[in-house]
Parts: sequence; C-alpha cells; structure tokens
Amino acid sequence: RHSIMMNNIIRGRRRISAMNAVRNNYLIASTMTAILGVLFGAQHLHHVSAFNGNNNHATSYQQKNMSSQRDTIIVDALSDDDADGSSSNDNATTKNNALISPEDIHKISQGGVAIVPNWLPPHLIQSMRADVHQLFKDGQFRPDGLTNTALKSVNDQGFTSKADRQTFRGGAGWDDANVGDAAARAEFASRMRDLRAELAVGLDRPTLEPEGTLKHEMTYNWYEPGAKLGRHLDEHHEETKGVKGWQMPTRRSVTWLVYLNDGWESHEGGVLRCFPRSEENIMSSSSNVQVGAHEGNVQVGWVNEGRDPVFLDCFRPSGGAALYKLATLSKGEGDNKMTKEEKCIISVKDFDVPGQPIIFASFIKPELKETFTQISTSRLDPRFASASATATTTDFDCSNEKTILDITPTGGTLVVFDSVSLPHLVREVTAKRQRIAVTGWFHEDSQFVLDV
Repeated sequence: RHSIMMNNIIRGRRRISAMNAVRNNYLIASTMTAILGVLFGAQHLHHVSAFNGNNNHATSYQQKNMSSQRDTIIVDALSDDDADGSSSNDNATTKNNALISPEDIHKISQGGVAIVPNWLPPHLIQSMRADVHQLFKDGQFRPDGLTNTALKSVNDQGFTSKADRQTFRGGAGWDDANVGDAAARAEFASRMRDLRAELAVGLDRPTLEPEGTLKHEMTYNWYEPGAKLGRHLDEHHEETKGVKGWQMPTRRSVTWLVYLNDGWESHEGGVLRCFPRSEENIMSSSSNVQVGAHEGNVQVGWVNEGRDPVFLDCFRPSGGAALYKLATLSKGEGDNKMTKEEKCIISVKDFDVPGQPIIFASFIKPELKETFTQISTSRLDPRFASASATATTTDFDCSNEKTILDITPTGGTLVVFDSVSLPHLVREVTAKRQRIAVTGWFHEDSQFVLDV
C-alpha cells in the first residue's frame, strides 16, 4: 500500500507540474561541430598502441584480422616508463594545459570512450599506489560487487574478496587524515575537480560543476587474482528504480577510471571491456545528438540499429510516460537554412512504467520495434536479474555486440565515458598480483526530486 501511495504521489505531482517539471533541466545537445581523428577501428580486429609524444592522444592502428565480422578493439596504453624508460613529463596534460581534449569530450558525448595515456603524473601514480597498499594492509577495503536489486540485503549478495571487486570508498574516508596518504588523495581530488569543470563546459552539463551533495564519488578498487565484475551500466533512469529513484538530488553522469598498476601486461587479464556505440553510427549521425540524457530525460535504448538514442519522458501532460527520439527539422535554404531538434514520440501511447524487469520494446510503435535495443535488461545486467537467477559468467553473451573495446589497465591511463549509455565489465584477473585503480563518477542534478 505504501508503494502504491508513493507512486500515486509521483503521478499526481507529474500532472500538477507537467508544464514546468523540467524547470531545472539543461540542454545537453553537443556544441561540437566536427569529429576529429578516428574514434575506433574500422570493422576489423585491431591492436591500438597509444603512446606519449608530441601528441598525447596519438594512436597507431595495426590490422590483425581482416575476416572479423565484429568491431573488436584491444587497447594497450603505454606509460612514460614503458615508452622510453624515463619520466619526461611529471604534469601530463593535453594541449593548452587542458586535462582532456575537445576530441575526447566529443567521443564521450557520442557514446564512445575517451582513453588518455600518461594522464596521471608519475609521482602521483607512485604515491597513490603506495596509499592503496597501505589502506589494504590496514583493513580499509570491503568486498563490493554488483548489487542485485532483486535481493533484499547486502548479506544476500554473496560478495567475496577472492571473486569480487573490493573498494575503499570516498566521502569521509577519502579525506580522513588518519588513514593512508591523505595528501596524495587530496592532490588527486583537486585534479579531478578541474577535470569535472572542463567536462561540465565541454559536454554542456552545467550542473556537473558546482560543489554540493554527492557531486563526486571516488573509490579505490582492488581486484585479487581471479576477481572480476559483471556487465552493467553505472546509471539508469530514475523511474526504473521505483520511488527511491526520485528521492535522490543527483545522478551519475560521467564515469571515470585512472589505473595505478605497475607495468601491467594484457596477458594478465583484468581488462575493462566496454560496449560503445559503433564508429559507423557515430560517423553517420548528422544531428550530433548527445547520448545519456536530453532535457533531463535519461536514455534507455536505441532505435535504427543504434543510430538514434531513445529517451524516456516521465513528465507527459497525461501523467504517464513516453519514449522518444530526436528528429532534425530543416527550414529554408542556403544561408537561410535553419535546423532544430524536435521530439519524435515512438511509443504507441503514454504508459505507466512497470516494475523490474522492464521490457520497453512492448511500448514501441510496430514499425520501429524490430530496430529497438534496450541498453540494460535483466539478462545483460545482473543487478536486474531475478532473485532466482544463477548467472555465473561475467561476460554474458557478447555475440550480438557490434563493438567490443578491451582496455588494458596500464598505470597512469585515464578512461572516461557516459554513465548511462555505455555497458561495461571487468574481465577476470589472470595475473598473480592485484589489479588496482581509482574510479568514480561525476554527478549532475536529477530531473525531479520527490520531497517526502
């Protein structure tokens, strides 16, 4: 009865505020006008060697398998020490002292992955690596896998230190001068605040930047040999989380990782496996519509074989929800030609979003249903599996994935992507040593907060 009452409250408030419910929304349409460089390899198996030189983002592509039918990419990011045996740059940044380039920001906005080798200065890699080991020795880490929402308590999750990720979380612990190297963590946190400010402007997500409640999650990750992390998304639409989804003032917007491993090799496993939007779809997008969210409405899928993001609008005048994509409309010709993006409703009618597991395809118009792909389902994300599910594999079935990107966790490398649109996992660590990283999420304001 409580759940029904809360849902009725939400629907009632939707109807009351349908015309202004997006008062705190922000446009996230990209202002970037050109795609520079190559985002991913072209429909073949490649090995990407990213190196440090005059251009920190230089990449060389070597074709390995002309017969591959799927775009599979393996990325090894070489550290300064790997490249030339020395540390020539203790302040690794992109051009003009920016922490991330416009090209990489564009990749993020379009559903790709930004990979920046040698991003973290060597002195900070070393001090943070030592901090991780000291914190682990002091018992500061806890097993922390993917929480299955079908289970009722953390104790029911079955996390173990040998099979799952272990974390030292941010917040009070991150700034606690009584544990580990707080000075190193503070220096790193300052660098990440600067990166967050750059992304807020570059992605046109202004609420990323201000300090406030839960604006930035930061954790150390520790994987023992044999540990792994299942396929998942880092953020989902508020409505898919039930009532609690509308009670949080912020949501995850951008995911980032910085690796701290010393001389990690690809054969040691533990790669970050991502499932980004294909280069073909990014290059064929004429509208440059950003992934992740539109006017605060979070993305839940794709249509037209991944060319168009699908967003869920839960603030319709009817009090229900609708699925839509963006259509580009043109008016005039030549120098007088003007274009704008308009919502194109693709659901048959407004509907109430059901509880998990949610199959959004059941609401899609027949002519688009076969081209619709849902980003997160109970099959693809263990957090939405039923309580009786016994999924034991971390890879699931990747046979239908058009693009697979494997990133070797090389020390100093920064990886950034959109939290909503890009599924990923960590493959099993096959090395005889631990895999370590610092990871986190930049938050932006939620579209609507239910004040209960």
